[in-house]
Amino acid sequence: MSCGERDALTSLITTLIVIVLFVLLLLGQHAAGDFAGSDGLQVWAQSVLLLVCASIGIAIVVAIVFHIAYSTLTGDKPDDRRDERDRDIDRRALTFAWYLLSFGILGVVIDLALGASAFRALNLMLALCAVSELFKDAVRLALYRRGA
Repeated sequence: MSCGERDALTSLITTLIVIVLFVLLLLGQHAAGDFAGSDGLQVWAQSVLLLVCASIGIAIVVAIVFHIAYSTLTGDKPDDRRDERDRDIDRRALTFAWYLLSFGILGVVIDLALGASAFRALNLMLALCAVSELFKDAVRLALYRRGA
């Protein structure tokens, strides 16, 4: 498994963990009524910032655990060199993710123009960011598997 493939896999795992944490926290707060009232968006933003900070720590832990487990199971010493193929795969995956995110943001703007609430728009934007990150990592993994 190449360095880029390992990075894509650890990023995919991290993103899935963070999405689950986001959903659990935000649904719990929504059920508790934390977002009601005039300070609802501020509470939402504070929760998201807290989880963004936590996601950095989660990413570091997942990367370390994955690399230790990979080295232990395979006996291979990780080769962190990147070549033109790695850069091309990253570029292609990022391009696809940006298209998804761009069209999604356009959809959110249209939804707002049709009368959606700011709370809904922010949740859709957060979901779009998470889905585009998942999509990017899945495309990277697929391109590595395909040998692109």
